[in-house]
Amino acid sequence: MDYCSPAGNNLIEQWYWDLPEEAQAEFDVTLKTLSITEDWRGMSEFKVLGGGLGEIRFRSGNIQYRPAGYFGPGARCFSIYVGCHKKGEIYKPPDAFDLAAKRRALVQRGEARLRERIV
Repeated sequence: MDYCSPAGNNLIEQWYWDLPEEAQAEFDVTLKTLSITEDWRGMSEFKVLGGGLGEIRFRSGNIQYRPAGYFGPGARCFSIYVGCHKKGEIYKPPDAFDLAAKRRALVQRGEARLRERIV
């Protein structure tokens, strides 16, 4: 699922279209791999960060992309709340994890919504 702002803009889709084509292709392949995998534990394409937050992991060129989100709503569903990348230990945007939590709270309060991403 993709996060959509209170104004209805799909911010994850916007992030995706701003990626280079090669990165878009890597993201698509990573999502397809995750979508057919029952248990993501131990996979290089996903990492649990704590507090329910997790990141999808893929690399394109010399950039490590790390869209972050939470499982749910529902079983076998992961919702992406922020698109980001990292170099070393530095994430861009630097507040990506806080932003993901704030956006999740907006969805839980009904002030924003999620939209299904077709893989």
